[in-house]
Amino acid sequence: MYFDTAPKTRKEDMFEMDYLIDSLANSMGEKDVRMAVIKGLRRTGKTSLLNVSLNQTKQKHIKIDVRESPYYDRKEFMLYLAEKIKGVVGERAFQKLLKHISGVKVSYKDVGATLYIEKEKNLLMLFEQLNEYLKTKDETLIIAFDEIQLLSKIKFEYALSAVYDNYRNIKMVITGSEMGLVDKFLGIKDSSSPLFGRAHIEMETKRLSGEQINNFLMLGSKQAKTVITAKEIKEAIEMLDGIIGWATYYGWLRSKSIAHNKALSKVISEGSELTKRELDKFLSNRKKAVYLKILKWIAKGYNSWTTLKAQFVKNGRKVSDSQLNLYLTELIDYSFIEKINKTYIITDPLLIRAL
Repeated sequence: MYFDTAPKTRKEDMFEMDYLIDSLANSMGEKDVRMAVIKGLRRTGKTSLLNVSLNQTKQKHIKIDVRESPYYDRKEFMLYLAEKIKGVVGERAFQKLLKHISGVKVSYKDVGATLYIEKEKNLLMLFEQLNEYLKTKDETLIIAFDEIQLLSKIKFEYALSAVYDNYRNIKMVITGSEMGLVDKFLGIKDSSSPLFGRAHIEMETKRLSGEQINNFLMLGSKQAKTVITAKEIKEAIEMLDGIIGWATYYGWLRSKSIAHNKALSKVISEGSELTKRELDKFLSNRKKAVYLKILKWIAKGYNSWTTLKAQFVKNGRKVSDSQLNLYLTELIDYSFIEKINKTYIITDPLLIRAL
């Protein structure tokens, strides 16, 4: 169902993503593809694309939602990852892997087992043994990291570069909604980065056009056996501006017999609050007043570098060229704005309302 608000797991529930799904699934089946990257703005379907593509490959895979993991602590994350590996290869095979690794202990209590890794480097030994195990089975394991940029806190790119270079039966898929940070994690423009120069395929989920959102809501309403009029769809398009996550929530509310005005108001209210929380988190250790001014000016149409600089001068605020560039770069890196040609645009219409 198009209007299912949970991340999708079936291809038939995805709207106009067949090409991306098939491309990713087929690429992961090719021997010379070691890593794939999915980028896109928040709520544009990255996780659903990842889920469905992994299911399409028919290969062993592990999916890690980094937000749910102990991504703030390197060793704890390694233990978390090791437990995920155990889950996919099975207890018996995992015990065999551990026999070849020094510095790893398993403590048994009642019916459970707790894994201990004495040194961080032992995780790479686990990858080495896992790769040997997969070779004997003539299998490949795909490890997918959803919202990879969070792992920059523990410099996990060093481990991934070692896996990429040395263990060909282990492949990686990574996703991220803070696109500038994903590029930094990959070292796209930084030759000193551990992942710099590693070949990978890349795809991006984008906003939908007005016509696409129209078709999405029409087809979804037929699936849900509910009626959404052309006038209501037009209003939803104007308010939600191509973000399929918001359109899905609106459609789901309508499928629950909630009237158009109430459904649209609920999406706008809750969505604005969510985007506000995301922005507040970003601003928690930054110059909040300055960033908010920039975002509000962009929302009002002062959306070029020159007009933003002029607004600072007009309001009696001192800002150097380098400072303004830093502010704008950070907002782009965290996907609150994007730059199209020479124009800055706020990425989510409901963030504008939150402002």
